Amino acid sequence: MSGGRIYVDAFSELYRTALVENGRLAELILQDRNERVLADNIYVGRVEKILPSGIAFVDIGEEKPVFLQMNDSRETEDIKSLKPGRQVTVQIIKEAYDEKCAVATGALSIAGKYSVMIKGQEQTGDSSKITDSDTRQRLRKIGDKYCHDGIAPIIRTSAENASEEDIEEELEKLYDKLRSIIEKGGYTKAPALIYREYSPLDRAIKDMADEDCTITVNEASAYNELKSRYKNVLLYEGAIPLFRNFSIESQIDELFNRKIWLKNGGYIVIDETEAMTVIDVNSGKASESRAPSHINMTACEEIARQLRLRNINGMIIIDFINVKDKAENERLMEYMAECFAKDRVKVHIVGMTELGLVQITRQKKRKPLSRYIFHSCPYCSGTGHIKNISCVCDGIKNIIIDIFASTIYTKVTVSSNENIISHLKNVCGNIDERFGKKIEYKTINTSRYDYYEISKEMSD
Repeated sequence: MSGGRIYVDAFSELYRTALVENGRLAELILQDRNERVLADNIYVGRVEKILPSGIAFVDIGEEKPVFLQMNDSRETEDIKSLKPGRQVTVQIIKEAYDEKCAVATGALSIAGKYSVMIKGQEQTGDSSKITDSDTRQRLRKIGDKYCHDGIAPIIRTSAENASEEDIEEELEKLYDKLRSIIEKGGYTKAPALIYREYSPLDRAIKDMADEDCTITVNEASAYNELKSRYKNVLLYEGAIPLFRNFSIESQIDELFNRKIWLKNGGYIVIDETEAMTVIDVNSGKASESRAPSHINMTACEEIARQLRLRNINGMIIIDFINVKDKAENERLMEYMAECFAKDRVKVHIVGMTELGLVQITRQKKRKPLSRYIFHSCPYCSGTGHIKNISCVCDGIKNIIIDIFASTIYTKVTVSSNENIISHLKNVCGNIDERFGKKIEYKTINTSRYDYYEISKEMSD
């Protein structure tokens, strides 16, 4: 958490959780309250098949199997030697979305405030953010007491200022819990869910909250559940909807604008595709006194915010303005790293291509926010384009000619909206007279711009 406040709208069909920093929406998570497969859940599954690449398909009792990358460096020997038909205990690390299956690992882990206990780890690890060598050595010494039977902890940054007693109490609890899960996996018949770390409500806020944060929620049962886990939970009972009262709803309404204006007059354009996300930086209304470097720096701030807000992940390509100078390029890369430092999801700045495009990757953990909010348009199949009226009418005309020239039908009826029918009459001209047959036009109400129906019959 970064000093912000958390608001939970539990009256929506999805739990909506907003993190607000300095009055601005910094992060938004939508969580399906009925979702079955959640990241961090642990299942006993059965291996269905294994590809030559080392990818195993594991049946965990859900609609689709999960992927298990057997040759991943984190996996233990028992995972690397799996065979079809064998049972295996796995933990979900990436949720399924669109046509992609969920991803699992055999390196089971249970997280606490100060540490993460991991199966397959032989010795104590620690956060790279712990820079003091004496502190690192002290914490590793505590963790080493709980390295047994192929289980060991990683010490988190939050342990730096914690008491040894609190750390040991958590380590013992996590060790016992993980041992118990591993044992349960050994005697449970697949497929089965054997450990659920979080409820859907907990899952909605766990990634952005810590035990000292302030959470405001608008529903009594959700309030009681959160109060048992967090210290500062407030129940909102105002007449005005929670997100509207705290100016969150208006920011959500603007969230998926393709063009986002910057405070210096420039703007960025965000285009999400299946393969990657492309972001274009433009000078816009910025005054001539604003150097491209200043616009680029401001764009960095907003790009980092938008990626976090929309949970855009995978490959991202950014086209900044006139990045040619080597020193300026280096400053831009350094500033980008600073802007992405707030993001709790791992962001890797790959660098600049020969064409001057900056490539970054953002780790995939949850579905992008757009997947919860939008469906592909049934009219354009998600392309954003439909045929213009001339092309539609040319197509109809060719169908009519084909019917008249190659079938025994003598009458065709075309039904469509007023614009199509009006244009079609001009396009078809005297086709009916040329073939000695009949075209009838019928205007119908339809919400689809390019929709039409063609029926054919024998004239009386």
